[in-house]
Amino acid sequence: MEPKITIIIPCKEIDFYTEKCISRCLDLDYENFEIFVLPDFMPKMKKFPNSKRLKIIETGKVKPAVKRNIAKEKSTGELLASIDSDAYPRKDWLRNAAKYFSDKRIGLVGGPNLTPAESNFYEKVSGYVLSNYFAAGRGNIRYKTAKNQTVNELPSCNYISRKSVSPDYKTNFLTAEDSKFCFDISAQGYKLLYAGDVIVYHHRRDSIKKHLKQMFIYGRDIAWLIKDNFSLDKLYYSMPSLFTLGILAGIIASFFSQILRAVFLMLLLIYFFIIFVTSIHKNVKTTFFVFFTTIFTHIYYGIGFLYALFVKNKEGIAVR
Repeated sequence: MEPKITIIIPCKEIDFYTEKCISRCLDLDYENFEIFVLPDFMPKMKKFPNSKRLKIIETGKVKPAVKRNIAKEKSTGELLASIDSDAYPRKDWLRNAAKYFSDKRIGLVGGPNLTPAESNFYEKVSGYVLSNYFAAGRGNIRYKTAKNQTVNELPSCNYISRKSVSPDYKTNFLTAEDSKFCFDISAQGYKLLYAGDVIVYHHRRDSIKKHLKQMFIYGRDIAWLIKDNFSLDKLYYSMPSLFTLGILAGIIASFFSQILRAVFLMLLLIYFFIIFVTSIHKNVKTTFFVFFTTIFTHIYYGIGFLYALFVKNKEGIAVR
């Protein structure tokens, strides 16, 4: 028998993207599920077919973590499926995910969140950057299809967890609450599985400015998280901040030593070459934007990470 799954969709309002997400969820190739949509305020909205599956819960202006906790408390599903309101699932999303939970060692299953074909130019640039290993590191599999593998974490735009092992989300984070959620499940001895066939399509930020702001917030929030839960394996998250510090140190050192200046310039040219080669696309405009967006992605994430090392995370500081 299919396990019952609760789909959780936190949002500010039920806009065009949220309506599309709801419609695609209602059309899933799966029978036993319910959908919780959590806007700030109750909308005036059209009726959806089979709306008996659909529950709208007004939450007020709170962060996504709070909304997910509310949905978890009210859910009746054995599994909890998390998706962002600006994403939508492939038709076989739940069916493909559910099969992996026959392995009792699996606590959470997620997969790629791919850039939709209908996205604008800047969304596609963001998608190209995030799916590039030399831009996003091992986290790039979240934005492309890859072979099944166990992972340390997955983003809340696309994962399904056992309700019995799902902790409450930490509400003092804007973005890293999903990383903490994954770490807590892993700490219970359960595996987190990236499955290449558990697919959603996720709209990116629709401008480079918004993309870079998001990268700053990612760096800030993950630094706040690992400050409170430090372990050596999490040093990986500090790489962009070390790169940013290296750029600053190299510039300063160049004023005092010709040798250091030459070494710095050589390393910088190697970095630029690698980023350029991995940014090449069919047209010059795309290549140009992917190249420079990748560089500034590293810098903005790094600055966000460094910022968090000196500023404490207080309840409510990570406002929307």
